[in-house]
Amino acid sequence: MRKHFNTIIAIGVLVFVAMACNASFTTANISSFNFGKNDKAEPATTSFNQGDKIYAVANVSNAMSKVKVRFKVESASGGGTPLTKEVELPGSGRAFLEITEITGGDFKAEATLLD
Repeated sequence: MRKHFNTIIAIGVLVFVAMACNASFTTANISSFNFGKNDKAEPATTSFNQGDKIYAVANVSNAMSKVKVRFKVESASGGGTPLTKEVELPGSGRAFLEITEITGGDFKAEATLLD
């Protein structure tokens, strides 16, 4: 009887260890941030002509629940009012912002992941 009890305990420990090794603990993150002329940023580009639609696209990975992406776009020279917008996602996916208020010249953009 004692031998069977030890065998059951050993099998239980092995199952627990096997399950722990398969567990994956990851953190939600912005895996890529690109610019393009469509909401997928395919192909990604960094130069645009006057009148082109410009999209900032943040791809969120490893999100198990709702997350928000905050976009901030402003003129590289610092003039004018920055454009900010938050986009909510149900989990991992693509968040994008169509940039229309920035006119001509260089601009800088950032995307921040919020939970």
